[in-house]
Amino acid sequence: MIKLIATDLDGTLINGITRAIPQDLEEVWDRLNEKGIVLLAASGRDYNGAAQFFGPMAEKMMFICDNGANIYDKGRLLETHSISRENVHRLLDMIAKIDNADPMLCGMKGTYVTAGCPAFMKKMSKHYSPLTWVDNLYEIDDEIFKVSVYDATGDIKGHTYEPLVQQTGDDFTIHMSANIWVDIMDTAADKGIALNQVQSMLKVTKEETMAFGDFYNDIPLLDQAGFAFVMANGTDDMKARYPYQAASNNEDGVTKAIKEWVLDKQD
Repeated sequence: MIKLIATDLDGTLINGITRAIPQDLEEVWDRLNEKGIVLLAASGRDYNGAAQFFGPMAEKMMFICDNGANIYDKGRLLETHSISRENVHRLLDMIAKIDNADPMLCGMKGTYVTAGCPAFMKKMSKHYSPLTWVDNLYEIDDEIFKVSVYDATGDIKGHTYEPLVQQTGDDFTIHMSANIWVDIMDTAADKGIALNQVQSMLKVTKEETMAFGDFYNDIPLLDQAGFAFVMANGTDDMKARYPYQAASNNEDGVTKAIKEWVLDKQD
């Protein structure tokens, strides 16, 4: 019996056209609550950027944010994993040597980009709040739990991801979180580790967990679930890796699968 459902947001739960959650999610949420099943949002966004989609529901939900660096329950921070100031500076040094790679620091007080960052990064205020423009990222006085790198070259794997992995070894958790983003966290932080922590808190097993994702940073999340669903819009190698597939995010694939596999079966 499913007791915990974890879903990624962008590319998974959120419609790529309307930029909204499924219209029937509140109905699904109510039916899950009646059965004592927990619905958890797991995102690369920070808490404010993730919670904005859920309205009043967010105050009652659990969230895994910043690709596993933070866990929230009912708006309260339960767990956080930060990167030391020394390691933040070390990462900034590495990124500075990669052409067309621009860093963003995600911290407890806010998110920081340089004043000369690409125009696209200024749109990140929709994902992270507050977003602050600064002259020097090395001078930030905040607890940093994620360093994100923007790369629009079209070859993010070879251009930014692989060089950073080679230089850092096992010192960090590094994921491609989208076609233009690489996220770097502490080794104790990814979506799978965070989901395992939530499972322990709720006394729920992997076999009692369902998860949804579409991109490579969702692999740890999906690996921690007995019922791992990849969206139809996910990458082909992701779909080949897992036994279950949901309709695309633009077809409300998450709520359709929850109804079919959980609510209708457990009624």
